[in-house]
Amino acid sequence: MHSLRVERRIWRLSILAGLTIATLWGQESLSKTSANAQVVRVRVGNSCGWCTEGYNEVETTVEPQRIVIANRSYSDKKKYPDQITEYRITKRDWKDLQRLIDTKVLPAFANPPTDCPGCADEPTTWIELQVSDGEKKSIAYNEGADPGPIVELRQKITAIETKAFLKGTRHPPQK
Repeated sequence: MHSLRVERRIWRLSILAGLTIATLWGQESLSKTSANAQVVRVRVGNSCGWCTEGYNEVETTVEPQRIVIANRSYSDKKKYPDQITEYRITKRDWKDLQRLIDTKVLPAFANPPTDCPGCADEPTTWIELQVSDGEKKSIAYNEGADPGPIVELRQKITAIETKAFLKGTRHPPQK
């Protein structure tokens, strides 16, 4: 009986140690990426899987020199064809976005939401950061449950998009 308790205690401690090491390794991996590599593309999107009519998905991609906005539909593609618009952005806007990501947004990726975005037929929002070393980091959450730094990132991207639209600096489409 006593040996069974000791064995259970050893197993519990082993599992706890394993989880602790995995968590620390994951956080170390995140900080290595942010220290040695740069974000080269940011993708932000909203989707509504249960919406049946109209444009159900909006995706905004920001890269050095351009921002691309894509509106897509899950329904009738003839009635709702993909709408893709590209604009040029300034180097300063890109650098400011990278700085915001490095200082405030990356830590939000270390503690992603633990709920199930979209599981209860809720609209979802997602963000993906593509890094120069080829790594991709993503986070998803229910619409309106944005973590604080993500709200700031979305506001910054909206400001860049608005500025580019108002300047009317269309970027030639990539082929």
